[in-house]
Amino acid sequence: MPDRSELALQLTDAIAAARGAVERAGDRAFRAYGLSHRAHAALSAVDQGGPDGARPKEIADLLQVSRAAATTFVQRLEAKGLVETTPDPEDDRGVRVTLTRRGVEMLLRAGQLERRLAARAIEGLPAASISRTIRLLQDFRSRLAEKLIGVLR
Repeated sequence: MPDRSELALQLTDAIAAARGAVERAGDRAFRAYGLSHRAHAALSAVDQGGPDGARPKEIADLLQVSRAAATTFVQRLEAKGLVETTPDPEDDRGVRVTLTRRGVEMLLRAGQLERRLAARAIEGLPAASISRTIRLLQDFRSRLAEKLIGVLR
């Protein structure tokens, strides 16, 4: 049986590989709607701004990208007619980004597609195994957040 450090590496590799597979599958599915996985995430970030819209900085924070990258996402979505920008009433220099009607419809369809994709991915797996895996990953994430991992020399 591998030692604990080897198991830790195998776990992180498996998580990274699974995330990559999810993103690739999502990209293939979202392409049917002219979206990438990242564009879908950007639409979702705009949606989280609610009816008043989201500021580009809020979108950047949710996507964990720079403000410049978020602005590029917004411009691309705006060119596709999925979002619109309006002056921010609270900041003369800023803008608010909101979903257009087409953007709302696209987000809903993509969300339904994402749920179907996830359901197919777990088809045939025992519910108890899925629940255990979810708990394990939540615990793993919590442990990483709690621990200060320093560089060992």
